[in-house]
Amino acid sequence: MQQRISRVLREKGLYYIINYLFESFNRNLMGFVSTRWFYFRCRLVGITPGKNIKVDGAVILRSSGGRLVIGDRVFLVSSSWRCTASSLNHPVRFCTHSPDAKIVIGDGCGLNGTSITCRSTTIKVGDGVMIGPNVVIVDSDFHHVWPPEERLQPTVELQDQAVDIGNQVWIGMNVTILKGVTIGQNSVIAAGSVVVKSIPENSLAAGNPAKVIKRYVADNHM
Repeated sequence: MQQRISRVLREKGLYYIINYLFESFNRNLMGFVSTRWFYFRCRLVGITPGKNIKVDGAVILRSSGGRLVIGDRVFLVSSSWRCTASSLNHPVRFCTHSPDAKIVIGDGCGLNGTSITCRSTTIKVGDGVMIGPNVVIVDSDFHHVWPPEERLQPTVELQDQAVDIGNQVWIGMNVTILKGVTIGQNSVIAAGSVVVKSIPENSLAAGNPAKVIKRYVADNHM
């Protein structure tokens, strides 16, 4: 053990070791405190979270009477300390705007600075979904497109549409998913895409607007 420590000191230096210990301590402490604080806040607002949820950083919970359902073994990353692919632009955020709004997060999902805003329908994220940094998911336009003088007026009559993300989907960083979209199971949405129409299962989609550029089959990875 002493030989190993000496070798690391020679190769990395004392500064590296001190910095590594500090970052490890910070991550572990943050995860411990954030997870327990999240469970406590869920109880305060009437949310029953699943088992073995892990949280890094503060999660924003905003509700106007809607429902939030979170499955087991979900990892919510709201801090760039933990995120490895990219820095986060914002923490994980769940927001419902009406009693009819419902957000469902399946088992075994990972969310990194994900913002999900549901106005009046259901936004469902299936089991085992990986969501990269800074993804935004909404079920509404929130404002009229035309005429321009009505854009700042109340928009109760807007036709919101549900969003359904299938099991084992991988959503890359900085993706935006708009209302009415269904993403089939096992599909991949490339980083930076804007998804305005549904994507079939076992597909790779990319672009703005996102389009299918590759299909996968069960017995062949290409």
